[in-house]
Amino acid sequence: MVLPNFLIAGVPKAGTSSVHGWLSDHPDCVGSHEKETYFLVDPGTHMHRPDNHVSHGLQGYAAHFPDQPQAPILMESTPAYIYSATARATLSDMPGDPKVLFILREPSAQIHSLFRYFQNNWDWIPSDMSFAAFLTSVRDGTHDFKGNELARDCLTNAAYVDHLIAWRDALGPDRMKIMLFDDLATDHTAFLQQICAWIGLDPSFYDTYAFPLENETYQPRSRGLQAINLAIRSRLPKGAAYDMARAVYRRLNTRAPDENTAAENAALADLKATFADANARLAAEFDLDLSVWAD
Repeated sequence: MVLPNFLIAGVPKAGTSSVHGWLSDHPDCVGSHEKETYFLVDPGTHMHRPDNHVSHGLQGYAAHFPDQPQAPILMESTPAYIYSATARATLSDMPGDPKVLFILREPSAQIHSLFRYFQNNWDWIPSDMSFAAFLTSVRDGTHDFKGNELARDCLTNAAYVDHLIAWRDALGPDRMKIMLFDDLATDHTAFLQQICAWIGLDPSFYDTYAFPLENETYQPRSRGLQAINLAIRSRLPKGAAYDMARAVYRRLNTRAPDENTAAENAALADLKATFADANARLAAEFDLDLSVWAD
């Protein structure tokens, strides 16, 4: 049975789509048919697909990968696995002892990026809701965001330390690696080469690699066209035609997000301060230099 021996399991909006794509381009690494399989998410989450879940056995997991991969590394990347007890329990006992990578982003920036992504690329968050109002509704529990628990629980999710301690207890320290989005943004090549050294890939592949970006947050020009896009895109078969249609749509109906408003920056500053204690615990537990997050 074909099963992954490497997973990217966190966190959302920390460059995981790009890293997955870059690693999939390596001749010795094969990615799952789709980046996020959701196969190991917890039941009850908005990502859970009852007919695509480990509760039916690991045979269904193998269907997400090529039948006879020739590459030594077989990979999938579902960043919400960091919050999934199902993923932890399954991977702790999975044959082959797969390694698991977590890419962390400064919590307030991660939450703000998640807010913009769910509001603009999707419609989980109302288009007229400000960032400050979003944070208030999360703290007060007054909005369910159409059942999207990643939006609803974003504040507790971004206190990464407790999630990662649970993963360390399940896997042991040698099978997990924590890296920072800041290092990814600073030096793509060095970041990928460090991953390669850990999982046994030739890092020289990335010496001249172009590093195309994936899954960037955008601002829709027309919310009406975006609603049509959301209604039909999940029904279209993935492949070259889908990729071409997506490229045309993004060229016609999307633009870069607006610059932060003064109110957003104020909300971000207040939010950043609330994670100081959790970040200090994270740094101490996993021997991480998080000084860049204090800037």
